[in-house]
Amino acid sequence: MSNTLTLAQVSAEEVRKEIIHTFEAGQHVFVELSLFGIDISITKAVVFLWIGAAVTFLIMFVGSRLLKNRPGAYQVLVEEIYGFGRNSLGGQMGEEGRKFFPYTLTLFVFLLVLNLIGLVPNSYPVTASITFTLALALLTFIITQYVGIRRNGLGGYVAAFVPPGLPLKIVFVPFMFVIEWISELSKPLTLAMRLYANILAGHLLIFIFLSFILYFGTFMAAVSVPMAIVLYAFEIFVAVLQAYIFAILTQVYIEIALYRTEH
Repeated sequence: MSNTLTLAQVSAEEVRKEIIHTFEAGQHVFVELSLFGIDISITKAVVFLWIGAAVTFLIMFVGSRLLKNRPGAYQVLVEEIYGFGRNSLGGQMGEEGRKFFPYTLTLFVFLLVLNLIGLVPNSYPVTASITFTLALALLTFIITQYVGIRRNGLGGYVAAFVPPGLPLKIVFVPFMFVIEWISELSKPLTLAMRLYANILAGHLLIFIFLSFILYFGTFMAAVSVPMAIVLYAFEIFVAVLQAYIFAILTQVYIEIALYRTEH
């Protein structure tokens, strides 16, 4: 009975602090490291990032090198993932773009693993960090620009940002060039924000429903727990969907740059 009263007396401010503490726990330092004055300490977030990278390595690299004539469940999984990437990611605008699907497929698996790991209790949702998602989005942006310039040449690639046949070229050519580059520069930002916001929002909603038990009392468990379970199941779907969206948009952006002068 005393435990029930204690839970019921928890204030909204304490609930808010508990939610914030859960995400701040990702900054818990296991090993303090510094390089030229830059903090590169190993935190909880870094540990789970490494775990996600290790699982992705096992699936993508090790799995592709342990192929047998009579495949087991592990090989079937790897082959299905490869087939999904080749058929659903690569070649969105042409066959030449298909050669980039190994990167986007690895990106998909990596993000999916991190999203799912983040749903495990006492873990840390790495993809709910804007720093991480922005770093991946900037990598995509750099690859995109490199591919576009390498295939089309610097002059041809830059010139392709202005649609042909514009009237009053002295006015509309600079205007359209600026608009197109604003759109191009916004791509990594929207790519990063979409993944970050969706993963963060899902975790916060689960915390909010469970916090009703602390704020209103244990009788709210009859509503809060089923709703949290439903949201948890929905978060599994979101984990797959957001990983796919990030990967497919990365593939599309790369292929747009690749065929910039042809479309």
